[in-house]
Amino acid sequence: MLDPPRKEVQGEFRNRESIVTERSHPVIPLLRLVFLFAVAALYAFPSFASPARPSVLVNPNATGQGTAKTIQEGIAVVDPGGKVMVLPGTYNEAIVIDKALTLKAVGGKSGPVIVEPPGAPPIAVQITTSAPVVIHGLTVRYSGVNGIRGEGNVDVTIEDVTIVAVNPPLGVDRLISVNNDASVSSLRAKLVVRDSFLDGSIDCHVWPTACTDASVPFPQTFGVIAGGDVDMVVERNVIRRTGGACIFVVVRNDLGGEMNAQILDNDLDECHPLGRAGAIFVAPSGTINPSTEPVAAKGNVDIVGNTIRNSSRSCLTSTAINYIVFGGRIERNRIEGVVQPCASDTLRARPAGIWLGSRFRSNLYPPVDVKVRFNDIVGNAQAGLRVAPNMTPVIDASCNWWNDATGPSGAGPGSGDALVVEPGASTPLFAPWARESIAETGASRCD
Repeated sequence: MLDPPRKEVQGEFRNRESIVTERSHPVIPLLRLVFLFAVAALYAFPSFASPARPSVLVNPNATGQGTAKTIQEGIAVVDPGGKVMVLPGTYNEAIVIDKALTLKAVGGKSGPVIVEPPGAPPIAVQITTSAPVVIHGLTVRYSGVNGIRGEGNVDVTIEDVTIVAVNPPLGVDRLISVNNDASVSSLRAKLVVRDSFLDGSIDCHVWPTACTDASVPFPQTFGVIAGGDVDMVVERNVIRRTGGACIFVVVRNDLGGEMNAQILDNDLDECHPLGRAGAIFVAPSGTINPSTEPVAAKGNVDIVGNTIRNSSRSCLTSTAINYIVFGGRIERNRIEGVVQPCASDTLRARPAGIWLGSRFRSNLYPPVDVKVRFNDIVGNAQAGLRVAPNMTPVIDASCNWWNDATGPSGAGPGSGDALVVEPGASTPLFAPWARESIAETGASRCD
């Protein structure tokens, strides 16, 4: 409720009454009436139209009296850097966040806060500001192309959020995406996705081609995409049933710029990429490949502590980690049964639990500078680790568990998951190998 009229206003009116009386000025009763109407209007006007405030409460059942009824109303009146606190309910609206703020679900024991735009708007939650934005605790259900999207040098933190694609359309769809070109924006974008659940809804029972046949189109829903000049952290998330990569780290379209990403402790399953790219894909966009000049993009992409499975046994998941560009660490991941016997080659990669380098115009792709250590690479058909022809430097692939105490088959002497070296590549340094499962032990050596 708004504060009562200011005392000085009331006092001013009384002072005027002491000077002029109703008898000497018959208009005084009319002035009184106008004043009372003004006061009544002040009380009746909803508080979300009042000046901005450091915090705003949003209630879907609001009737005014200090509470916004929609999330967009709350965003409109909160101070930059303030908090928009949203009570449980279903909010049938698409949202645009154009200032620094924290958008947080509250009163969770009473139920979820669900953002469910009607129809199929292109973006359910759009970030248009470069100021820091935090989204916490919401559930986003959408039928368009983008769940949460930021374009340019945004600074977005997404925590404890659930995002579900509902009847996603054909074509490329994204649960969470940020794209930034620093040659245009002059600054780097930031994206953090933490402790969230992302569901692309590509169910093999509903979309049987998602498990068997890439020649028949189905929605290509990606989990998290970061493209261009971005500093990204994706950690402790559960990502399921995507029609594209669960996590896609994308080179800028001009094949330049810088990407830095930390992909940590995520649980990935049923990533059914239509292009058979991989559960975690680190590469240029599928339609952007070098034709005359090599990839010049720089960056560091660490993939550490993740569990990657293919419980639906999709033939379209050709790789768990498809690492074509950049450098960094692939460590302490458990890659379990991702590659099935039916998995097939692509222009960029061949089936493998981990694929390093590029077979497509490989002379235009620099070799990746990456360490592959302390991983459990088990139950993968065809290859556990495969290095591409452009991988001429010797990489460190020691201390991995190959599903057998005798080490890897293929380039190695044992009978575990294969280590395969494509013609022209150098054999990785694969010994010593772990004698038992190592990914979750925290061990720093294996000999």
